[in-house]
Amino acid sequence: MFKNINKTDVLIVIGLILIVSVVGYYYTNTLARSQLWVKTYSVRAELSVRQINCSDNSPAWLSDILKYQTKYNNAPANQIAYIEPNGTAHHCENGYIGQYPLLSDITSEQTRFRYASVTKLWTADTVLSLIKDGKLTLDTKLSGIITEIDAPKDIRINDITIGQLLLHRAGFDRYSFSGNDMFGIGKNICPNNLNGLNDIQLGFDPDSKTSYSNLGYCLLGEVISRLNDNQPYTDIIAQQYNFANTHLKFISDSALDDEVTYNYVETGLTGFSDIYTAFDYDALASAAGLSGNAIDLATQVRAMALKSEPNILSNADSVKCDNTQIAECYGYAMVTYQPDPQSIKVHYRDGNLLGLSSLVAVSDNGSVVALLSNGTSNEGVEGSNKVKMIIYEHLIATP
Repeated sequence: MFKNINKTDVLIVIGLILIVSVVGYYYTNTLARSQLWVKTYSVRAELSVRQINCSDNSPAWLSDILKYQTKYNNAPANQIAYIEPNGTAHHCENGYIGQYPLLSDITSEQTRFRYASVTKLWTADTVLSLIKDGKLTLDTKLSGIITEIDAPKDIRINDITIGQLLLHRAGFDRYSFSGNDMFGIGKNICPNNLNGLNDIQLGFDPDSKTSYSNLGYCLLGEVISRLNDNQPYTDIIAQQYNFANTHLKFISDSALDDEVTYNYVETGLTGFSDIYTAFDYDALASAAGLSGNAIDLATQVRAMALKSEPNILSNADSVKCDNTQIAECYGYAMVTYQPDPQSIKVHYRDGNLLGLSSLVAVSDNGSVVALLSNGTSNEGVEGSNKVKMIIYEHLIATP
């Protein structure tokens, strides 16, 4: 009964069954589909590097950095802005706004990216302005402003100063139970349960070492609010930095209409399903709550850097850092890198969230670079430092 069956037809049927099976498998198996998406990144990267647009007369190294981010740091969409010492601005962009290349609009200079921890520059700059206005000092005690601190079990909390919070030296260990790391480690203290400061144990004596702290910058956001008649931090910052004439906005737990898609998928059995609901962005407003484009980022940071000292480029004389290394040793807002005393100093501030990275660099000769990417390096800090070094080499070559 099978004598008349054509072998070609059999092969076609078998092929169709295999295709349906494969499609069905990846459709029903979310984990396998995510792993396949990651493994095929090189295809998306190749399409993205073919879609680079730059402003007129932009230096070639701007597009080179975008290619590097795309090929080696899992970022199929990027923006970079560069302001020369004389104020001349340039920008480049690449990739696609949506998840799928060719089916999405291309990334433009106005596409929105989340700034992550680069947001802390606005918080630091505002606090430093309050100091220069005589409303604070670096030695002002936090407990004198946050009056919820009234009977701390760890009396060292009474000694935390504004300067220590800026420098990430207030005693908060972000990975301890009381560190309040943004990834959900620790107690929910700031901004909605400040009485909880009375119950926590510091990880170390204030000013004895540096330990990066989102909690510390959330508390600085509260300080800003209290010294401005308890207005919301977000309102104060938006007004003070004239957000109405920019694309800068504070983010929440959903994507904004003009926002890029981030190159993040959950590839394990547990973890975060997406970047939007993984964090409490309202609580993290002063630490990681801003979004915008690279041009606005570079423009606003340049204005901060040109202010009188202390400004975002200032370092504390009391903190001894090895500036020949790009290490987690902060000034009042940024990390300073200077490989030798004869070289130009470059100051960095970066940030990372799930599927995105941000970086701004300011040189002592007045150059500013802002880089926004919808991906993160598999090499973590080492991968981020490689990009910083590439930018450094170009900045020191600027006349």
